Amino acid sequence: MTSLPDTVKDWLGRPVIVMDHVLTVEQGLWANFCVAIEDANPLYWDYRLAREETETVIAPPMMLPSWAIDHDWRPEREGPAPRTLELHFMVKDALGYKNGLVTEVELELHEPLRAGDSVKAEQILRSVGDERETKLGTGRNWEIDVVYRKPDGTLAGVQSLTFLGYGRVGA
Repeated sequence: MTSLPDTVKDWLGRPVIVMDHVLTVEQGLWANFCVAIEDANPLYWDYRLAREETETVIAPPMMLPSWAIDHDWRPEREGPAPRTLELHFMVKDALGYKNGLVTEVELELHEPLRAGDSVKAEQILRSVGDERETKLGTGRNWEIDVVYRKPDGTLAGVQSLTFLGYGRVGA
């Protein structure tokens, strides 16, 4: 087993990056998304039907991660926003890999989002595998969960991602 740097060990199992209510869920944005992919699900469009099923129209669940992506610029912030999945880049850099890619994504949905909601997203490093030889060179896998919660703490969903880092810096 290849040892891990102490910083990476310290990140295991706890929120490292927290995106706190970055965007407000907006029906106009999800309508544009649905138009682009021609998604006619009435739960996203039809208030009467949606009231019977979910109280009101809901945002498409597959958009959950998009509500936690920060803008590159905000008037109240100095410097750039954290990159999307910043924890992945931190792990890749701490382990000394030039390259990293997503090998698997799973999105577990809980409570739907509605217009006016926002989410808090916590990036948690779940595991880091042993270094091994891959077709791309020496590398290792790591798993990150992004836990999405509404302002009241209700779980909206969990995105689980598996990454492969490879190609040693300086090699």
